[in-house]
Amino acid sequence: MPNDSILDRIEQEAKRALLTNAVFRWESAAVIGGAVLLSVFFNQPFPGWPLWAWPVVGLAAEIAVVVSSLTDKAELAKVMESLFREKYSTAGIRDRDLRARLDEAEQYRRRIQDLVAQQRAGVLADRLRATTADVYHWIANMVALARRVDSFRADRIIQRDLGAVPKDVKNLEAQLRLETNPRMRSQVETTLDSKRQFLANLQELADRMARADLQLEHSLSALGTVYSQMLLIGSKDVDSDRAERLRDDIRGEMLALQDIVQSLNEVYDASSELALEPETTAKGRRQQVGRAGG
Repeated sequence: MPNDSILDRIEQEAKRALLTNAVFRWESAAVIGGAVLLSVFFNQPFPGWPLWAWPVVGLAAEIAVVVSSLTDKAELAKVMESLFREKYSTAGIRDRDLRARLDEAEQYRRRIQDLVAQQRAGVLADRLRATTADVYHWIANMVALARRVDSFRADRIIQRDLGAVPKDVKNLEAQLRLETNPRMRSQVETTLDSKRQFLANLQELADRMARADLQLEHSLSALGTVYSQMLLIGSKDVDSDRAERLRDDIRGEMLALQDIVQSLNEVYDASSELALEPETTAKGRRQQVGRAGG
């Protein structure tokens, strides 16, 4: 697992949010306002009370408010959950089938969390909590993969080229068979080679997206299997070994998804610009997709 994992980043964001909320919550305003008022109107409640005492008391109370907010594990978990749902939601995914799969995966994740929350304290509960952390990564990678597939399906230029380039290749092949002029034949052959390379890269991209779609379906089924296995795990610590094996299975699925996401990122990054540049020339498109297919 990388040191800067998804949950690590979300936890840091959640702590920053909690710190901001702690500073601006009503308790903080009351503490600061009270310290100011007491310093002005009741600055010496009894002889010997130093003038700086109320500001120090107010500062200490404010620090206590902030620390209590940052150490509230339940509140931290609540904020992390909210940030995760916001960051890895189906918002922006246009394909209904992809959204439906992600929604189902999210339902499994919540049910798994509920099962873990019901476990009594002990070794088993600790291992199952570690398992849910890996499920977060699993879902995040599913969302990243779905976004790539959705972008590919919605890319009008790529989809157009997938339909048009095979026809261009056939037309050029027919022209080459009929062409007798040597200079024209040379030009047609050059163009045909370029078109064939372009088509090969497009087909490779389409094949990878098809495999990614199948991986999403597999991952959803595997997540359902994990949920059913967790239902079978009892409340005795003797089941901790089974929980550990289950975590290994989850980590394997999560890493497999991560590898596919990284692979698609490498292939699709260059060609993804096509959807943003509808005026890109045919030569520019060949170069971009050529780099992606390489």
